[in-house]
Amino acid sequence: MKPVIGITCSYDLTKGYFRINKTYINAIEKAGGIPIILPSISPANVDKLLSIIDGILLSGGVDVDPYLYGEKPITTIGKIDPARDLFEMALTNSAIRREIPILAICRGIQVLNVAAGGTLYQDITTQITNPIKHKWYTSEGLDVPPNYPTHIVKIKSGSRLHKIFGREILRVNSFHHQSVKDVGRRFVATAWAEDGVIEAIEYIGESFILGVQWHPEWMINSEMIKLFEEFVKAAAEHRKT
Repeated sequence: MKPVIGITCSYDLTKGYFRINKTYINAIEKAGGIPIILPSISPANVDKLLSIIDGILLSGGVDVDPYLYGEKPITTIGKIDPARDLFEMALTNSAIRREIPILAICRGIQVLNVAAGGTLYQDITTQITNPIKHKWYTSEGLDVPPNYPTHIVKIKSGSRLHKIFGREILRVNSFHHQSVKDVGRRFVATAWAEDGVIEAIEYIGESFILGVQWHPEWMINSEMIKLFEEFVKAAAEHRKT
């Protein structure tokens, strides 16, 4: 039986429907998993939900409510989704306690970090000195093809990420304006952009609980598929326990 991977999704507040980019579905299927979409439901039902899935993919989306990490919103923060925040925080915290495999992407790494007690930069451009361009999009759309790697990241030697890709320099795509600031409990930063922005965090332990700031699901025709293959493999091993 292939492992079942639950993928979180966005909610359109104006149109009233849940949505997810098909690239996440494609990546999990190509890596050998069975994807299912997880809408934002009551946090009270999280434990029941976790009993039927083998891994979680925390997907991209709108900004995380800064009150969840003890800050007031600054003027350059974007949209937030309170219901999604509450659901994903409960889901992530419960999954970490159970050491269920997690792959967190873009907003996902931010959710993972905040759930672990960490904080975020609400807006890189206004809160970090001399940043490179991380936000390759505007309200009108993308500024670059979504699979195009716009900058490099430096990976910590010996980290899980390093073992997956076998090298310390990686080119990645970039579609975000927030990032990890203070790393949460039981996690460590393992990749950085050239301006010092944290691009990956990993769980201190044996379980595959890892977040990346870029969007590897758009790059599965490259070596990025290795990230999903290792994640699905970890979910399959968890299924046996």
